[in-house]
Amino acid sequence: MESRYPTPYFAVNVTTSTLMDDVMFRVMAEKIIELASEQAGYLDTEWVVEECSSMTFYWHTKDQAQAWMNHTMMQRTLSIGQQCWFDRYSLKLMEVHKEKVAVTSSDKRREGRFPYLKTARGVLKVLDLEDMPLLHAYVNEQRDFLAPWEPQRHEDYYSEQTCLLRIKEMRRDFLEDKSCVLCLLNADETRMLAYSNYSQLVRGISQSCFLGYSLAQDCQGQGYMHECLDAGIKFVSDVLNIDRIQACYMPRNQRSAAVLERLGFEREGMARDYLKINGVWEDHILTALILR
Repeated sequence: MESRYPTPYFAVNVTTSTLMDDVMFRVMAEKIIELASEQAGYLDTEWVVEECSSMTFYWHTKDQAQAWMNHTMMQRTLSIGQQCWFDRYSLKLMEVHKEKVAVTSSDKRREGRFPYLKTARGVLKVLDLEDMPLLHAYVNEQRDFLAPWEPQRHEDYYSEQTCLLRIKEMRRDFLEDKSCVLCLLNADETRMLAYSNYSQLVRGISQSCFLGYSLAQDCQGQGYMHECLDAGIKFVSDVLNIDRIQACYMPRNQRSAAVLERLGFEREGMARDYLKINGVWEDHILTALILR
């Protein structure tokens, strides 16, 4: 496949030394990418962040690339970054003369690094960036229904930008073996039905995680939550090698208790004032599923 853009085109690359505070750096980097996308001649951005960060911005012309290198916010961000997040960086202007693009079939992509699981009535997957409208619709449509069972949310939580940042975080945390967020979509992947988060993955002598989940109001009582969690638990057990999954629920949440019991979770105790839910510290029943 030929180049994505007419050649030659130009690139501005920023590579940093080891990051000292990657959380705030990631937030600022997202803002810079958004700002770049609003500039004349912008084509795309590629960003890889591990111990260090490498961010490449692509532009139609050399003048547009140089303008971005000298942009006030770009320079200010690098200055702040050198004070707060890294001790050195390199800034390069490059010219792309030739590019070859190879595209794999969509079916093959689904066999890649992120789980894509068929269930009886839908698809269980780590969301793609293109799925942002589905997450945005879910959190807004279920906002009032889920409020009694979740922490209080700031209004920004319901924005498209936050939903996009959440998906990027889901994908990054999966690759970094920190958590696995699996969302249940309907069969044609036009609507999100349920959410499950296997978080705080612990390796070594524990091989455990914590499970949190939610389900759309109109899907209650139809087995969708069991369908989502049954497939998800099998994946984190067989593929991620997690063999202890912990979950908790408020004593009055009998639907949640029934779901966990059906999946084989056993009660291990009560935690007083365990989590602050909807502005109130709530007791929680502690349960666990042992797969050893």
